[in-house]
Amino acid sequence: MEQVRKRAQFRQMVERLRDECRAQGLTLAPAAAEDAVAGMVQIMASGLGVREETVVRTYLDTIDVAAMVEDLARADEARKREVAEASPAVIGLEATGRLVASLAQAVRCVSRNHEQLMRGDSDRWDAIGVLDDASNGLTLVGEALEKHHPAPHGVAVLWSGESVVHARRALT
Repeated sequence: MEQVRKRAQFRQMVERLRDECRAQGLTLAPAAAEDAVAGMVQIMASGLGVREETVVRTYLDTIDVAAMVEDLARADEARKREVAEASPAVIGLEATGRLVASLAQAVRCVSRNHEQLMRGDSDRWDAIGVLDDASNGLTLVGEALEKHHPAPHGVAVLWSGESVVHARRALT
């Protein structure tokens, strides 16, 4: 895939994807755009039973970039909706401790299995997503712990809707 990424057709498709994202009001980092195109190339090569170089040379122009960006925009909107609709949660300090330990274990699983998770671009982004959600969840838990509240049976922690979403994503 390294050689494929260097080809002019591949680079042009990455730029087309980024341009379409900008036109739709989305920001897509260069590395993420490259990985998205690389993932499409791998899927097409596997489905057609041809080499990745053949896909870039012959079929890359058949990718509907506008539809791809529409899918990205829908996913971004769904993520924003999920955060907006998530309810805050009040849980006890012991349960918060167990949740922090679970998020740490999710990070540990990714780090210990990084070689298996890094076989393809899709696996890499899945692993990065787990790490990102776990780290966001842990950060927001830290903020929530700073604002703990006395409760009838000990200390309770108020989790924002966003922290609930990140924790749920990292653990599922």
